[in-house]
Amino acid sequence: MRLAIITILFGLGLAAPQSTLAQDGTEPASWGQALREDAKAFHDLVAENHPGPVDDQNPAFNASLEEGLALALDRARTADSYSAWRAALAEYAAAFNDGHLGLKDIKDNPAPAPINWPGFLVGLRSAPGGDHYEVAFNRDPAAPPVGAVLVSCDGRPAEALAQEMIGREAGRWSLRSTRVSHAVWSLVDTGNPYVRRPERCDFTVNGRTTRHALSWRPLDPADRDAGIAAASGQRFTASTALRPWDAGLWIELGDFGADPRTPEGQKLTALLAEAETRVADLRAAPVLVFDLRGNNGGSSTWLSTLARTIWGADYADAHTADSSSIDWRASPDNLAKLEEYRTQFSSQPDTLAYVNRLIDGMSAAMAAGSSLFHEADDAEPERGAAPANPVAGKVYVLTDYGCASACLDAVDTLTALGVVQVGQETSADTLYMEIRYVPLPSGRATAYVPMKVYRNRARANNQTAVPRHAWTGALTDTAGLERWIAQLAGQD
Repeated sequence: MRLAIITILFGLGLAAPQSTLAQDGTEPASWGQALREDAKAFHDLVAENHPGPVDDQNPAFNASLEEGLALALDRARTADSYSAWRAALAEYAAAFNDGHLGLKDIKDNPAPAPINWPGFLVGLRSAPGGDHYEVAFNRDPAAPPVGAVLVSCDGRPAEALAQEMIGREAGRWSLRSTRVSHAVWSLVDTGNPYVRRPERCDFTVNGRTTRHALSWRPLDPADRDAGIAAASGQRFTASTALRPWDAGLWIELGDFGADPRTPEGQKLTALLAEAETRVADLRAAPVLVFDLRGNNGGSSTWLSTLARTIWGADYADAHTADSSSIDWRASPDNLAKLEEYRTQFSSQPDTLAYVNRLIDGMSAAMAAGSSLFHEADDAEPERGAAPANPVAGKVYVLTDYGCASACLDAVDTLTALGVVQVGQETSADTLYMEIRYVPLPSGRATAYVPMKVYRNRARANNQTAVPRHAWTGALTDTAGLERWIAQLAGQD
């Protein structure tokens, strides 16, 4: 059996290269120099440690790597502000369209400048004719009313405007989950010097098209937060618990925190132990729900272990969603990260044994001069007919649009076992996984880069998981979700 250790890990990064730029939160002597150094460091980090540059199944990867660097270095010649530095780096990272390759912990502007808005914000909404952008939040009586549909701005159709204003920084704009979560920024001026702020926009209100001149003003943080909730919908993060509900048992899994030594890891460990003592109850529950609301990933071993406990190893192994193989980028820095796992997973014998095999395999690949280490799966024992499903009741997995990484692995595992997905369409990920974190030279952002690539995964590259039954209510409405799922169970 192959284990997936960590598909998102907030672990320790390697030391940042030495830089002449200030790293104490003050403004650097040159934002252009900061951009130049950070972009080059990001490029080298990817080139030396990411599977993409040596992946013969992704021949376009190196073009994105080099073209992105060339654009960032060109912009560094004129970059004279925090906004230019941030936007150029964000666009470089986003061009890979990979949720496992990018930047995090971007520090605030040392010389704060206001974010501006026109007094209203838009959101992406479903309609019979397809999605459209409409006013979702309004603080200006003279602006288009809530519900007004954005048609275009300065001749740019609404979708093209959104992609220019925020899509180039967000990446993965083809995913509806990305457009839903980022649409609110389509008419917000963050100071990005590489986009053209709209001045006049056309809206459809009650079947009539009207034109509005945008009056830009600073966006108050309270209005920003309220507007985001109104435009994107408020996410809800489930706890970590096994609890009863009217129709059966409900397993809350809002986090797959990778490290078992953290408070979240300790809760997950306790949940697994409770599940072992209540296997009979879980299998007999009329309706069993896996609640992944708010789950952004972590370690997929938590869910795979839980599934094997509930369904039994034989049944789970006969209904696996694993890819056929995995290749790891063999590099000194990636090997060092695997060495860190030895300490992190010292209390989990199966995971530790797997880590040791990876270390041995990557070390041997490097000694042989190979840039990739092919992870061989354990030989599967001879099996007879698959056992009958031991779970008697209806089983559902509840997802939201932020489900990614190890959360998606959980959905893959559960649906392969026959579990029905309900809720919202998920996010998506590429075939590149197992990330580690490295600060950039300026000390103002941290890059995250994957170390391995799945081969022949059943779910395709950047493919979402679509629920059989879609929930259109508020994610925070747990009581409503319980009534809805109980009704579904009576119909399925």
